Amino acid sequence: MRKNLIRAMMLPFLLGTSCNVEDLGKIKSGTISPNLALNLGYSEYTVQELLEDLEDESVEISTGLDQSMTLYFTENTLYDDNEKFIDINSVSNQEEFSPNRNVPSAPIGYEIDIDEVFTFSFPANNDEEIDSLYYNSGTLDFEMLSTFKGDIDYTWTIEGTKIVSTNQDLTNTRQLDYTGADVMDSYSRPLEGLKSKFYKNASDENEFQVHVEGTITFEAGTEILPTQKMTFDLAYNNPGFSKIFGKFGSDPINLQNQSIDMTAFNEFSGDGLKLEDPRVYLISTNSYGMDVELSFDELKAMASDGGELLLQEINPPGIDGFVSSPEVEGEVKVDTVELNNQNSNIDELLNSAPVSMEFEISGVPNPTSSSRISNFLLEDSQIEIESLIAIPMQFRMDGFSVDFDFQLSELDIESAESLVFNIISTNEIPFRGNIDLKFIDEQGDLLFEIPNAALIESPTVGDDGKIVEAKISNSDIDLSAEGIEALINAKDILATANISTFEHENDRFVTLYSDYKLNIELSLAGEVTIQL
Repeated sequence: MRKNLIRAMMLPFLLGTSCNVEDLGKIKSGTISPNLALNLGYSEYTVQELLEDLEDESVEISTGLDQSMTLYFTENTLYDDNEKFIDINSVSNQEEFSPNRNVPSAPIGYEIDIDEVFTFSFPANNDEEIDSLYYNSGTLDFEMLSTFKGDIDYTWTIEGTKIVSTNQDLTNTRQLDYTGADVMDSYSRPLEGLKSKFYKNASDENEFQVHVEGTITFEAGTEILPTQKMTFDLAYNNPGFSKIFGKFGSDPINLQNQSIDMTAFNEFSGDGLKLEDPRVYLISTNSYGMDVELSFDELKAMASDGGELLLQEINPPGIDGFVSSPEVEGEVKVDTVELNNQNSNIDELLNSAPVSMEFEISGVPNPTSSSRISNFLLEDSQIEIESLIAIPMQFRMDGFSVDFDFQLSELDIESAESLVFNIISTNEIPFRGNIDLKFIDEQGDLLFEIPNAALIESPTVGDDGKIVEAKISNSDIDLSAEGIEALINAKDILATANISTFEHENDRFVTLYSDYKLNIELSLAGEVTIQL
């Protein structure tokens, strides 16, 4: 405050003394020692500000209708590696029609009838069972080579490979003339627009049949040898699928490899922070037609020194990591797996003040707990896992500090004979502790400090977890001559509140509500000598 403000504040006091106003003008010399009282200001700190000090985009603060607060750290992982469930490469089969005829000279109108059913295989990697699939890429290629010296009129039908638009088996009829060389035929078309249905042999292998029927016609006198034959090659080249049905096995898959940054919350690590009921939620959105059992062997908390603490299940009840699946393609199923202090040591992990939480979560498709007898997946099937760390503001803490900054205008107190600081704290937060005062100059250097200058008393917490009423504490501190000199040269007064939660020594947890606040008010009282 400026000097004229000090004098203005003192004027009512002077007018209120026993001297009459007209007598003041007669005073030619002397001194007067009036009392002064200066309000240096107040600073308010809310629970909302306490959490906003985390200053990290990865943290979301949620406030309930009752003003209770929860911190959330979240990350999302998308798994859509369909080839890990079932992988289909190019498939090719070859079969022969060899009637083993030995005819030195064919009679007039000699024919060989063709009526063959060939069994072809359609394997998938790791021998997964395929019931049917719909193609969206690749080509189907059919070739025939005949060493018979005759005309061929034939039809082939791939049973189970159908044109989607008509639901009819793919078939083709050809009439081929013998011209003195081997008779050849070829057919090629995109797999897109086709679907295939397979059956299982005794070894649960995927099979389908190709039916070839027709006639080979020979001119009279043509020699027919036992080595002559027709060769059929059928290939599904680079097949891609839009959806596939079958049973895809139980090979483990790595569903999530994610790190959640916890460095923001780590700033409380040196304050004896203990969380009462932290939880981790793994929210899965599954559009695969298969159930999955999650495994948490590599979920861990990472310390700043590189140490790690692994998640462990508590049995019973253990962690139910079952992820269910939709019954109909195109739908999704949402499940939530909860890790809490009843089924795991997740509270130990989060109370270790980690700098990050590492989620390396694997899954077992078609676990023994699943009742599904078949699976499906679409080209856009996926499992999305949202890892959600929920930290309700229910904790105990010992040794947390927060600063209150009071900026000073110029104080005209050079003639002060005595000065007393008055500190009033109005506290709605279930914290208690003390206040240190520091006088800081314009360069930010410490001029003077008063440790344990005042107390902060905690309000009483009721059985419902809420405070009964705010607690007001009032403290007076006499300033020494050194303190007065430091105050004259100070630009700021820093009041540091060193606090612990209510009854933390009894392992009591408190709940913070967003509307709780702590108010610190500073004032200065004393006597100054004014030369008249």
